[in-house]
Amino acid sequence: MKYSVFIAFLILTGLQSLTAQTADERSTLRLAQSYEQAGKYEDALRFYRDLYRQSPLNSAYFEGVRRSLTALKRYDDVIALLTERMKRQTGEVQLWVYRGGIHLQKDNTDSARADWETAIGMNPRNGQVYSQIADQCINARQYERGIEYLRRGREALGSPQLFAFEIARASAMNMDFETAMDEYLNYLRTVPQALYQIQQQLTMYSEIPSALDAAVDQAREHVDEYPESEVLRYLLAWLYMERKDYASAYRVYRGIDDLKDAGGMEIIKFASRAYNDREYRAAAKAYGDAVEEYPDAAFLPQAEFYRARSLEELYAREGMPDELSGGGTRFPSTESVSSYQGAIQLYEEVAEKYSNQPVASESLYRIGYIKFHRFGDTDGALDVLERISENRRNVFGKADADILIGDILLARGDIEGAIAQYDAVLPSKQIEEQQRRELRYKIAEAFFFMGEFDTVVTQLEPLTEDVGTDIANDALDLTALIAQYRRPGEIPLKRYAEALLLERQKKFSEAAAVAGEIIETFAANDIADLAYLKRASLQRRIGKPREAAATYAAFLDTRDESFLRDRGLFHYAQLQEEELGDPAAATELYQRLLTEYPHSPLAPEARARIVELRKGNS
Repeated sequence: MKYSVFIAFLILTGLQSLTAQTADERSTLRLAQSYEQAGKYEDALRFYRDLYRQSPLNSAYFEGVRRSLTALKRYDDVIALLTERMKRQTGEVQLWVYRGGIHLQKDNTDSARADWETAIGMNPRNGQVYSQIADQCINARQYERGIEYLRRGREALGSPQLFAFEIARASAMNMDFETAMDEYLNYLRTVPQALYQIQQQLTMYSEIPSALDAAVDQAREHVDEYPESEVLRYLLAWLYMERKDYASAYRVYRGIDDLKDAGGMEIIKFASRAYNDREYRAAAKAYGDAVEEYPDAAFLPQAEFYRARSLEELYAREGMPDELSGGGTRFPSTESVSSYQGAIQLYEEVAEKYSNQPVASESLYRIGYIKFHRFGDTDGALDVLERISENRRNVFGKADADILIGDILLARGDIEGAIAQYDAVLPSKQIEEQQRRELRYKIAEAFFFMGEFDTVVTQLEPLTEDVGTDIANDALDLTALIAQYRRPGEIPLKRYAEALLLERQKKFSEAAAVAGEIIETFAANDIADLAYLKRASLQRRIGKPREAAATYAAFLDTRDESFLRDRGLFHYAQLQEEELGDPAAATELYQRLLTEYPHSPLAPEARARIVELRKGNS
């Protein structure tokens, strides 16, 4: 009995010792791995070696030693380690691959080739061996040699498409983009479903002009050689769009449409892509062609609507396109109206032609939007929007017309009406949470224009919790504005809010006049700093740059203690550079900003502008 107890005690003690040893090994391995990941290879090597001495058959410990020695470029030690391991693991192919790679790092190509031939000889039809050898070559920047082994493996296994991506990547790294594209294109013809995968690979090089040009040239040659391949044409069109050549991409899509007898659907597909990429001229052209060439197509309503949308966006970005010139209008003959009249006419035609379809409502909404935002026709905009708002809300689940009506009421000075309108929309199920936050900010802003600052702060508080969003930043800015400028009295801040409302109403001259009154009446109040900068900004908007320059100069001369002086210097410099055409004065002001406020957040941009201005002078 005593003997049995003694034996049990020995077993238990042994197990505890083994468990402790295992735990210690795990801790040491984690420590070695941490050092390796941190790039501290000498420390990692010390711990890996301790583990390897304890357990020489453990491959993880061996690999740790090999990786650390390789990272330290102690190539002779790596070769000795691998050679010693080969004696124990005679059939381990990877050891020969690794040793060949080390010989190559030492520029001993004959020894490298001998080791790799041994590895291949163990199993000539093992594709993984050729791939691993190629990796060793590529790591040593021997790209052509790596490609040779990959092609050899492809031939040995009788698989022409094998290693296509590996060869393409190695070729691209060697700046041989023609070979890379040949590999991708030949693979794509065999495996059409790889289109997206190949596009993802090509995006890694599409920022290199020579690479993109070579890709386009090769794709074009393959399309000419295999004109019946739809997938090659899709890739060529995509490459053109990567090069921002949407006109050429459109020609390719027209060819695809003919090849597939798609009845215009491929043209619409291109137009949609161009529209989403904000290439509105190309989108308008494609939508227009689809409308003219396929007058009975099911996509006609959407195509006509998006042609109008493309033209509207094109003008907003570039000025009036040729496509919008001419035609009459029932609105006042301002430049804005004449510029957008073509878009409005197109929307009116769509709304009338497809009165029972969703595009009619969308077209009318765009008309209301243009009337309000582009030429301030609040009466005309309200007339349109009030007719469609209920239908959009109840039928299409959209509250955009209701929200825009609130914006118009605010612009007309009906602040209470705007708040009521926003409040009515706020609980709607038709808006997402982001829209709901934007609405809450609009409501707070409306109360600000009314001068009810306590209400504003209460309204903004929950919005500031959504840290990092634009709405949260806007809410914090408005809260800070109130906190800083409502004391000692609220009248100056209320007058400033009045100026901001006039600016929102696009009454820029009136807003500038109010800002001027604030400067004169409340010169002792810090809000005069804001009024100076706002007045100058408004003078620039109404085309009076010299008056704006005088305002900036007065601000800098009289407001010595203002914390906004760096901003005043920067905008004054911008005015001199961009509107008054005086680069010397601009440079002097930018330099003054850097001298007086070297830590200003505007300093980096001021420094960049000085460099550009000096380049121009040289």
